[in-house]
Amino acid sequence: MLDDIIERFKNSRNIQEKEKLKPILNRIREQGYKSEQIYASIGEDSAAIRLTPESEDLILISTDALLPQFVIKSPYGAGFSSIYVGIDDIMAAGGIPIACTSTVEYGDPKLGEQIFKGMLEATNRFHIPLIRGHTTTDSEDTHLTTTIIGTAKISQFLSAKNAQIGNFIAIVWDRDGKPAAANKYYWDTITMKETEEFYGKRDFIRNCIARKLITTCKDISNGGILGTLLQLLEYNKKGAILDIEKINQQYHSNRMPYSLLEFLFLFLTSGFIITGSNLTKSHCQAEIEKSKMIFYEIGEIIEGNSIYLQDEQKKKKLI
Repeated sequence: MLDDIIERFKNSRNIQEKEKLKPILNRIREQGYKSEQIYASIGEDSAAIRLTPESEDLILISTDALLPQFVIKSPYGAGFSSIYVGIDDIMAAGGIPIACTSTVEYGDPKLGEQIFKGMLEATNRFHIPLIRGHTTTDSEDTHLTTTIIGTAKISQFLSAKNAQIGNFIAIVWDRDGKPAAANKYYWDTITMKETEEFYGKRDFIRNCIARKLITTCKDISNGGILGTLLQLLEYNKKGAILDIEKINQQYHSNRMPYSLLEFLFLFLTSGFIITGSNLTKSHCQAEIEKSKMIFYEIGEIIEGNSIYLQDEQKKKKLI
């Protein structure tokens, strides 16, 4: 099993793409203009901007682009997805999403009609008004990008770089879903949820932040659990050891239509990686279960910059 995980990790396109971004992000950090009003930026799920240099109020921003192949294959689903993907980025940082903007390009009017049908359905479902954007209707290319805007107080903002040595690592996810029609490796937990249930599943985040039960929270991206964890660890400049046997024991009880190997790379559309102190773990788990989400403890934060996998018999380095 460990060898299979390592092989899939090395060959994952989503993870390879994220690795290619490193020099670009480093260049932005080194050469980009700096402002004292930027409270948090690259590496976070949401950038955070102070209203003034001294303000305790933050504006949160998260931008996502959808793959053109997905937009062409499933324009309604892509339009719908383009709204909710950024909502979880805002909420993972402790914020409240309040509005969105979009950039849409297409040449086929029927394609454009379905994209906007999905987007507008999502704005109503998630109570997020579409307030600004740019649309090109005669483009040879297909493009869809959205930005979600949110708010938070500094006291409510949770940075993704606060993980501490010895912290537990856990995933929080929603079992109530189905494989997405456009891609079976997307676990769709969104399209069947009404507004109240969608946000209720995420109540644990702000509750855990308020009670100081977690040190980080990161929305699971299309890199899956391992790809998202890699990003979290790189931002924190720390390592991790993952207990594959413990994950397998927990996963076995949920009867998902995926192997454990597939699950580790699955895009969990309602999924988060969290870290926290072992002293607060039981209280954290109680908040998560109150929100009707599943808690899996998967490992521990360690010194260094390596990720190790272990089972009952052996331990291997993932990266």
